Amino acid sequence: MTSRHDRQQRDDDPCTALHLPFEPASARVARKQLVAELRMLGMRDTFVHDAELVLGELAANGLEHGRPNADGLIDISWCIDDGVVRISVCDGGPPSTLRKVSFSDDGARGRGLAIVEHICDAWTVEHHDGLRVTAELQYRD
Repeated sequence: MTSRHDRQQRDDDPCTALHLPFEPASARVARKQLVAELRMLGMRDTFVHDAELVLGELAANGLEHGRPNADGLIDISWCIDDGVVRISVCDGGPPSTLRKVSFSDDGARGRGLAIVEHICDAWTVEHHDGLRVTAELQYRD
């Protein structure tokens, strides 16, 4: 697996952007990188776990329901700024109406956006240059 990791050389740059192959293993690569960065900043384990779960759900949705961008990749990024972690996943899929599905005892799938909505302070969908879903988590001590 090869990936491109864009991060300016400045130590105070709050953003990381990964341009990864459009394959399931890319979600794991991104989760591990996010977890390492959040732990390096000393964030609580429960918050780190929540951020990892959100990134995993967004990436899984993009990989399962989307399609690769023009370069054959999926873009996964995050910014950590003023106590907010903003996680974004962009695939090359067409505009889509995304909505959370209510939890039920019957379904084994389809709960990703409901989980994201429950954990996050906000989440949005954008439809330019593919389909981008962004979720925000506020870090509280």
